[in-house]
Amino acid sequence: MKQLNQRYEIKKGVWLNNRIVMAPMTTKGSTWEGYITDEDLQFYKRRANVAGLLITGATAISPLGENFPYQMSIYNDSFIPGMTELAQVMKSKGNKAIVQLYHSGANSITSYRKTGKAVAPSRRTFHHLPYVPTELSEEDIWGIIEDYGLATQRVIDSGFDGVEIHGAYGHIIQQFFSKYSNKRTDAWGGSLEDRMKFITEIIKKVNQVARENNKEDFIIGFRITEEEYHADEIGYELSETLQLIDKIADMNIDYIQGTSVQFAEAFSKTINGRTTYICVPNAIEKEQVEYGLNYGDLVSIARAAMIEPDYAHKIETNTAIKTEITSTDMAKNLMWPNKLMVWMLGPYGQNFFIKGLQYFKDIARY
Repeated sequence: MKQLNQRYEIKKGVWLNNRIVMAPMTTKGSTWEGYITDEDLQFYKRRANVAGLLITGATAISPLGENFPYQMSIYNDSFIPGMTELAQVMKSKGNKAIVQLYHSGANSITSYRKTGKAVAPSRRTFHHLPYVPTELSEEDIWGIIEDYGLATQRVIDSGFDGVEIHGAYGHIIQQFFSKYSNKRTDAWGGSLEDRMKFITEIIKKVNQVARENNKEDFIIGFRITEEEYHADEIGYELSETLQLIDKIADMNIDYIQGTSVQFAEAFSKTINGRTTYICVPNAIEKEQVEYGLNYGDLVSIARAAMIEPDYAHKIETNTAIKTEITSTDMAKNLMWPNKLMVWMLGPYGQNFFIKGLQYFKDIARY
């Protein structure tokens, strides 16, 4: 029977200390330009023992790929010193740390504010955006694929243990996979196979960089939103997603992570042991998190990692898990970046269903 505190071999010779993963979360701790700050370092240092595998928040691989303000970037070598410090902090308790690489494509709102430009698979109007993105040329597409490779090299140079390719939550990889955002009629759009091409070429590029660095222990993961529906159109259905993961499970990917436990059984059956499946139980309590192991090899936690920075350690020592914030002192000890506290106290923060957010009111600086 699988248990949260069991060691797990995620690839040959690469062992995690337990079956818990800290999910990637944007924390608003970096500078406007995307550089690591002391707030980033303190947030992740406090969580160095939260899981056997820690994943950074979405990290931009291009100056045209930023959706989130004050989130980390890695699109040139000037980001390496800060990322090196971050790797050291995240790995300080002997756990593995990887970087989630992303480009937000049409949804690169922060990049648009900085540069006046956003790019996408196709030129079309999106109801939630105040602009129409520029359609990518063939050369542009290959350039972004190369950017993923260059970012992977910087991740290696910074001392991290791997990368997660972010194909979820509406960013550029999902935009290429979706019929809603991808209206192309060339080799990058149309049929399901062609809509997969951007994804498979990125996976090939990341693997190539790892091989060139003789990094046989380098972890490569992929995350995807299981289905995409709009009021007037279908982006893609679960059946198409299952065909995608069936394909990439054989492409030297070390894990696949979804976004919801609702589809866990279908994902698990499709992957069928060919690579690691990370289940997302969307839970805080130990019993509910552990339930995810009925389907996944590993389980990822987000809200739990925000509230209980010692989650894995407490599982190991059979200590009670905190499931809500209960005092101002506890809130201070969580080491949330200030902009994250302010944001969570606003209307959007209520969507995260974290109890006790009011205790940040006395410590957040507006």
